[in-house]
Amino acid sequence: MGSRLEYVEKHSGSLEDFIRKNSEYYLESWKSGKIKFNFAAFLFETLWFAYRKMYKSAVALLILHIAINVITILFLLKTKFFMAGTIIALVIRVYIGFKANDFYFIKAEKVLERRNFEPENNDCGTSILGVVIIISIAIVFQVLLDFYLRVTYQI
Repeated sequence: MGSRLEYVEKHSGSLEDFIRKNSEYYLESWKSGKIKFNFAAFLFETLWFAYRKMYKSAVALLILHIAINVITILFLLKTKFFMAGTIIALVIRVYIGFKANDFYFIKAEKVLERRNFEPENNDCGTSILGVVIIISIAIVFQVLLDFYLRVTYQI
């Protein structure tokens, strides 16, 4: 396979159909070949993945953040390493901010090749429902964690 620039130029119509919202930003980012920081992915990492229909990545990030929170609360909160969870989460956010456009390109490439460059509607665009589901899961987990902490630590 050729370079990313050649791929984007050759399949720009299919990529535009796949991306739908904000396609100019992603096509330009992919054509430039430069690392471009994605502020939306940095600020709303898990929600950004869900919004862009990368559900496996969104769930994996949610689980990772839940694990970081649990470890921080249960083991690190009363030590001198209490900020470790926050620092790790920030490092993950920065990494995703720099790599999000690459992750999205890889997903677009896989979907387009699997669908012979004619993606179906359920593969394309964005999903508010995915964001709502991720938020709902996070809320349920937070409520359960708060309940556990109140029972365990009599807060």
